[in-house]
Amino acid sequence: MENILTPEEQIKIHDSLLKKFFGLWAVVYVYAFMATSQFSIPIPFLEQFVVWFGKTFLHLEDLHKITNTGSGDTTYDFVLILVITILSLLITIIILFIDRKRASYRSLYLFTIVIARYYVAFTMITYGFAKLFDGQFPANGYSRLEEKVGDMSPMGMVWAFMGASRAYTFVSGLLEFTGGVLLLFRKTKTIGALFSMAVMLNVALLNYMYDVPVKIFSTHIVLLCIFILTFDWKLLYNFFIRHRTEKLYYNKLRAPKKWMQISLRVIKILFIVVMLNNNYYYLQRAFNKQPLPMEGYYAVNTFILNHDTLPVIANKKDTVGWSKMFIQYPGSVSVKLNSDTTIWKKVKVDTVKKTFNISNYDSTQYALLNYTMRNDTVAFNGTIKNDTATIIFIRKQKKDYSLSGRGFHWINEYPPNW
Repeated sequence: MENILTPEEQIKIHDSLLKKFFGLWAVVYVYAFMATSQFSIPIPFLEQFVVWFGKTFLHLEDLHKITNTGSGDTTYDFVLILVITILSLLITIIILFIDRKRASYRSLYLFTIVIARYYVAFTMITYGFAKLFDGQFPANGYSRLEEKVGDMSPMGMVWAFMGASRAYTFVSGLLEFTGGVLLLFRKTKTIGALFSMAVMLNVALLNYMYDVPVKIFSTHIVLLCIFILTFDWKLLYNFFIRHRTEKLYYNKLRAPKKWMQISLRVIKILFIVVMLNNNYYYLQRAFNKQPLPMEGYYAVNTFILNHDTLPVIANKKDTVGWSKMFIQYPGSVSVKLNSDTTIWKKVKVDTVKKTFNISNYDSTQYALLNYTMRNDTVAFNGTIKNDTATIIFIRKQKKDYSLSGRGFHWINEYPPNW
C-alpha cells in the first residue's frame, strides 16, 4: 500500500516549481472567483477594467455590465472569467518570483480548502433553504398554467416542471441543504464535497441543457467541490478504483495560540448564525403565507363598456377590451388586453363587500368593480376609468388544471401521459 502522508507531513515537502505554480494558481483563482462571482459584492474599478479589456483586446464595443436580470452568463461575465484567469496567472508568477525560496504553499492550499468549503456550504444551504421553503420553484402560477408548452422557453419548462411537484422540489432542496451542512465540518468534508458535487453536477447539467443563465456559477461550484477533494484524491483513487483499504485524514490546521483557536470557533458559529438568519426570510414567508382572496385565472366571456359589447377577439388595435385577468400575487392583478398587451395594477379585494378596487401604481383610481359569483362564473359591474363596465368571466382555479390538480396516485391502470 502507498504511503499516504498526513497533512502535517505534506506541509514540510519541497514541491517542484511546476507543482508550486499550478497549486498556487488554483488557490489564487479560487479567491478571485469568490470575490467576483455572480452573487458577490460589486467591485467598481474591476468592472471598469473588464469593460476596458473587452473593448480593447476583444473588440466588444457594446460591452457593459447588465444588472438586475438574474443572468450570470452575460458577455461581461465571460470576459470577467477570462480576466480573472489572466490576472490570477500573473499574480501567481509575481508571487513565485518574489517568494521563490519557499518550499511549498501547502499551508495556504489547506487554508483555501477551508474557505472553499464554507463558500460552497453557504451556496448549497442558501439554495437548499430557497427550495425547502418555497422561495425557488414555487407552485406554477396561472399565467404559466395558461401558457402553451410550445411557447415556453427551455428555462421556463424547468421552472414549470419543478413547480409542478412541491415534494420533488422539497427533496431537491433537502439534498442541497444536506451537502452544505456536511461541508461545514472537517470530519464530514469529504463526503460533503462528494455529495455536493453530485447534486450540483445535476444542477449544472440542467443549466446547460435548458439554457438557464447560471452556467458559469454552477460549473464553478462543481469545480470548487473538486478542488476540496484534491486533498484526498489519492486516498479516494485507491479506495474506489484500486479497492484498497484507506484512512481519510481531515485538515488539522490549527492556530498556534489558544485564543486564536477560540476566536476561529466563534467566527464559525457566527458564520452559521448569520447564514441561517439570511435564509430566515424563506422560512418566515413559508409559514406566514396567507390565502389569496379570489385567486384564479379569469377568461372574459362578455365585455360591455358604456353599454357597448366589445368582441373578445385578438385585435392588435383594441387597447380597451379585456381578454384575460390573473389574480396570482398578493396586492396585484394583471390584465391581458385584446391587443395582447399585459397591464399590471394594484388591487384590494374585499370579500365581504365583494369589491375589486384596482389602482395604478401611483395610487390613482383605475377601476372599481363589484362582483357576484355563481359556480365558476363571475360577473363584475362598476367603472373602468370613467366608463361604466360589465364583465363576465369564467374562473379557473389550481384544482381545475391537470398539472396542479391531479396529485399523486399509487396505482395507475393507464399512464396519464396526455
